[in-house]
Amino acid sequence: MKLLKNRLQKVRKSLKTSKAQAMLITSVCNVRYLSGFTGNECCLLITEKENLFLGDFRYIEQAQKELGSLFKVLRIEGNAYSHLKSIAQAQKINSINFESEHITYEQYRNLKAALGVNFRLLATKNIIEQLRMLKSPRELQLIRKAVFITKKSLQALKPLIKPGVTEIFLKNKLNEIMRENGANGPAFETIVASGPNAAMPHAAATNRKIGKNDPVIVDVGADYKGYKSDLTRTFFSGKITQYVKYYKLLAAAQDRAIKLIRPQGEIHKTDQKAREVLNTADLGKYFGHALGHGVGLEVHEKPYISGKSKERFIAGMVFTVEPGVYIPGSGGIRIEDMVVVTKKGYKVL
Repeated sequence: MKLLKNRLQKVRKSLKTSKAQAMLITSVCNVRYLSGFTGNECCLLITEKENLFLGDFRYIEQAQKELGSLFKVLRIEGNAYSHLKSIAQAQKINSINFESEHITYEQYRNLKAALGVNFRLLATKNIIEQLRMLKSPRELQLIRKAVFITKKSLQALKPLIKPGVTEIFLKNKLNEIMRENGANGPAFETIVASGPNAAMPHAAATNRKIGKNDPVIVDVGADYKGYKSDLTRTFFSGKITQYVKYYKLLAAAQDRAIKLIRPQGEIHKTDQKAREVLNTADLGKYFGHALGHGVGLEVHEKPYISGKSKERFIAGMVFTVEPGVYIPGSGGIRIEDMVVVTKKGYKVL
């Protein structure tokens, strides 16, 4: 409860900065982060004095159990936006911040129409996401558990990765193993890509059978009580020629990038370092995505570990470090681990 109160207080500080009287939260993940509510299709209205939850009859009892006394739970009928006008009028609110990244243009038009032309709607971006970037001890505990489940499940899958087995079989089996190990489910669509399919970073699993000398990329994460993990391992089904050399270089690139992680370290330098290592073997041209991304309530969130980033590392950040090499028509490899920034440096989860 104290943690949620602190988060809500930070939202109220942002209201003063933007000179708005309330903030409308429509992102499912941001609703959960600020309230603890685990359902869907609802929204929060944070005013200068009140915390309001708006949901239909399907979620009212759940909200009353999960939110306790911290939020006033309001049952709505139909569109939530139509109820905002009466709430705003009752509390003499004439300006609301809304999450511009989590609302469609059609929803914006409906919101504008419901509140009227004299009402001020102020677009905001990344207010809650910026708070979510730094994980609390409880969040780290849940993420560590998700990582543990994922690693344990990958270890159980390893003996099944052999010539003749299809990608889709391995994907389904891995999802099944994760649930057996305590996951609520996969954090995202599990990737199993073999041979030339491994040249596609986000390849969908197919009925392709693993060949004798194929590299096999398995990219998977577990959802544990709403928090996610994201790990990638590359397996080899036989004697690989150039890919053994590439793998060792990729591991070195990841290691040297991770060793740059520390509070106030420049994020872009980790991405640059990984590319420098790959460029020694002219492989940088086959590494087309950013080095990593934040993981938490979502599998892709702030911070983004990119050569274009202007941010610095802060203790509490959790993100992936995932260099890869993808050669069109041939194959690919990727190594992905999750890292938390500590007060003195880093820790691989």
